Formats: sequence, structure tokens, C-alpha cells
Amino acid sequence: MARTEELRNLLLSIRDEVPGVRALAVISYDGFVIESFMPSSVDEDLMAAMGSSVLSIAERMGIDLGLGNFELGIVAGADGYLLLTKAGEEAILMVLVNKDVKLGVALYSVKKAANKVAKLLEGIPVGELVASRWAEGA
Repeated sequence: MARTEELRNLLLSIRDEVPGVRALAVISYDGFVIESFMPSSVDEDLMAAMGSSVLSIAERMGIDLGLGNFELGIVAGADGYLLLTKAGEEAILMVLVNKDVKLGVALYSVKKAANKVAKLLEGIPVGELVASRWAEGA
């Protein structure tokens, strides 16, 4: 599928453009990997499921607390940050960055990258991309 290759190339360019990227993935709202660049030590299916859950919880908290629509979530750890944002209506962009990154620059870059991913995925049922990935043996 040509879109799969385009998405892969887009993620590679995001990895090069966003400062301090250690890993990144585009996942479905259902918690399935669409495309990713994760270290081999990471269970990407588990990360996708947890990322989807975190975004869902953050969205609900935003509604309940009157914060408005969800834009971006940050999970901070001792060694880095996980940035989560919507990438269109059916996908989520997850980006893991180093702790020493300039967070403001990384946040701006990730939002910009999510818009590129959303534009690429526009009109494509995410379920088809997930099924295609599973058919290829991920």
C-alpha cells in the first residue's frame, strides 16, 4: 500500500526534525499500531494500547474539568517525556523524547508533525492500515 510507505517516510522525517526523539508511533484510537519506530526492547503493541488508554483518560478529564478539547498530553519520567496528541480523527501520534530536550520546541514540533500525519491519513480508514500491518506480519 502506497500510503503505508508514505506514512513510514513521514515518520522518518519527523524523527529527524523533532529534537531528541527516541521513539515514535502512530496508533489507532483502539490501541493498535499503525506504524512505529520503537526500540526492539519495547513491546509496541502494549505501548499502543496504553497510549490509547492514556489519551482516552486525558480527554475525559479535560471534559469533566472544563478544559475544552484535548490537545496534547505529556507523561514525564526521570529519563524523558512521552508526548501524545491526536493526528486526525482516528489516529494518535506518540513521541518519546529525551529529558534534556527543549520541551517547548518538542511540543511545537510534535503538534506540527501530527498535522502532517492527519493530512496524510485523511480519507483513509485507519482500520485498513491496521489490518494491512497485521497482514504483513508487523
